[in-house]
Amino acid sequence: MRKIVHRTFFAWEHEKEEDWLNSMAAQGWNLVDTTPFRYVFEQSAPGQYQYRLELLARGSAQATERYLRFLEETGAEHIATYFNGWAYFRKKTADGPFALFSDIDSLLRHFARIRSLLLGATVAVLAALVVQIVCLLSAGAVTWSAVAGMALVLAAAVFCGSGLLRIQRHMQRLRREREIHE
Repeated sequence: MRKIVHRTFFAWEHEKEEDWLNSMAAQGWNLVDTTPFRYVFEQSAPGQYQYRLELLARGSAQATERYLRFLEETGAEHIATYFNGWAYFRKKTADGPFALFSDIDSLLRHFARIRSLLLGATVAVLAALVVQIVCLLSAGAVTWSAVAGMALVLAAAVFCGSGLLRIQRHMQRLRREREIHE
């Protein structure tokens, strides 16, 4: 039996998304495919798999393929990759704990990749806002549609920026934790 769920998580909520996927698995719904906003599950024994997500490092296709093979050798299964490298993995619960990051430094590198993604999105949205302002000023007349468009772009900038701040705060907590353990 298959179940399709439409749900949205944002880049800074990947841990929340992992928790949700693991909760679904605990109920016997195992992720078999995903795209943005859509998850496909198959029913099986509850608690059979553990799920992890990772924003893969940018690099050559060969390096990515080597990394995926390495994970498969550890017993992890690559389910899907979409958008700028978001990868979904699962591993049988019976095989023991499943972690993609072995220490705080590797986790910090993962968060740095997410931060870079969000920074790029934030800069792009702010650039679009500047273009809109320049166009508005050069047109000499303010229209409601122009103001509404600017408000939407400004809201997107605030949204991306707030995600960026959340990731930055999380990275600061991890750095403090690393200092305590050193």
